[in-house]
Parts: sequence; C-alpha cells; structure tokens
Amino acid sequence: GQTPSAQVLPWPGGAQHRPCRWRASVGRPCPLVASAMRQPPRLRSRGGAAAVAVAGVLLLTGVASRAFVPLPSGPGRREAAAGIAAALAGLLASPVGPMPEAPAWASGGSTAGKYSTIPSAKRKFYGRVRQGIFQFLQMEKPIMAGALKDETLSEFFAKNIIKRKGGLEIKNCIGLEEKDCMSKEKRTSRWLDMKVASDLLASGFRYSSSDVNDYLPQVRLIRAYAKKIESLKVAIEKGETEEAQGLYKLAKLDLAKYVPMVELEPLDSEDYKHSWDVASKVWCQGNVCY
Repeated sequence: GQTPSAQVLPWPGGAQHRPCRWRASVGRPCPLVASAMRQPPRLRSRGGAAAVAVAGVLLLTGVASRAFVPLPSGPGRREAAAGIAAALAGLLASPVGPMPEAPAWASGGSTAGKYSTIPSAKRKFYGRVRQGIFQFLQMEKPIMAGALKDETLSEFFAKNIIKRKGGLEIKNCIGLEEKDCMSKEKRTSRWLDMKVASDLLASGFRYSSSDVNDYLPQVRLIRAYAKKIESLKVAIEKGETEEAQGLYKLAKLDLAKYVPMVELEPLDSEDYKHSWDVASKVWCQGNVCY
C-alpha cells in the first residue's frame, strides 16, 4: 500500500533542461520525452530546417559542388547559424571564387530590350537638325546688319525643298481617274523641316516609357524656340529690324540650351561651319534595317 518512489530522468538535450518526473509503477516515460523521441532527427529544430533550405538554394544555383552545409547536431539555433556561416565562408574562399553576379537587365523605358529610341532618333534627325542650325547661324550676320532682304534669310524660310515629286504614277491605283492616280508635288522650307526634326529628336531622348513628350524639358525648350522663329519670320516680312534682331538673339539662346540636351555640339563648334547630308542613316543587323 506504499506509494512507489519517484525517479528523475534527465532530458535528452542536456542536464540544463528541466528534469521529467515519473512514477516507476506507471512503466512508461514522460510524454515530452516520448514526443521528442518520435520526431525525426533532422526536423527536431528550426536550425536544421534552415540548413536544409540553404543547401537547396545552393543546389539550384549550381554551386553545391563547392559548398557543404552541415546539419546541426543539436536542436539549438546557434549551431544552425554557425553551420550556415561556415558553409558560406567556405564557398567564398573556394578556389573557383564567389558566385558570379547576375547580369544587369534594363528596367524599362527607352533602354529596355535590345534597342533604344535615342540611337534611332539620332540616325533619323541629326542631319536635318544640323543643317537647320547651320542655315540659322548663317542668318545672324545679315539680321544684325539690318539686311532683312538678304538671300540667306529667304532661303531659310522659302519652300524650296521638294519632299515628294509630282506627276508620278501611283501604284495600285484602281477605280480612279487618271489625274487622281498621279502624285502631287509637296514642298517644305528649311525652317519647317528643322522645326519638325528638332521636335522629334527631342521627343526621342526619353529615358523611361512613362515620360510624356510634352513635359520633357528639351521638347518644351525647342517649342519655345519655334515660337520665336515664327515671330522672327513675321518681323522680317514687315521689315522690323530691331524686333527681328531681338527675337534672333532670344532664339539663339534657346537653341544654345537645346543642343547639349540632345547630345549635339555647341553652336560655336566646327560642326555648323558647313552643310550636312539630311538623309536618314540606315543601320542594318542581319535582315532587319532600322
């Protein structure tokens, strides 16, 4: 009728843990001890699971042959952290060297992918803009001298550039009269051509697909320049010398600010001492041309 004496069994993890008391007459171990015994050894701690995860990442990245991640023997996190740190240190100090960095990819906008809008804009519009700047600078001397009837000024504003020849038969023209199947001549001036080309060139200098052309600083600047040139044209036609001289100076200041924004040379450069070929430059790669 006596109560059997109690025995103290140490916890499997070490003596520092709380002992488990059980009665000898019961004949079975403490429930906590039993649950710990039933768990698989590799899943007894979070540190073991973390080490397994790191080993999986190394396998996926193709560097498992250069690193070995040991599983911690104990259930504590310190052992897991020490094992992971040792594995990474061995990986970085290996003869092969650290893992190569991933290549940098474009995040979007004009530089995304293989091509950009900036090189394309340069090939299409550089010649036309340079020619326009060349002829614009040629007008400075006669305007400042008050010679508003100079031929240089009329050549800049006159529609003497043929964009499309007239009298040519239009292909695949069916069901129309003969006169409607012939092309009509289309002309423009150096100023109008420069106006369009400089605006398109400025719009091409975008560094993100979210950029709005109307809000780009170089676009707003070249459009302000265009307004001054239109007013300059009116002043020249009316013979207003002082008004023309003031507008030319203001327009030249705008143009001087514009050229570096589109990666052109300054206005005092030798680039604008001669005429330019205004044809678009074609760049081909394989069977594709741009």
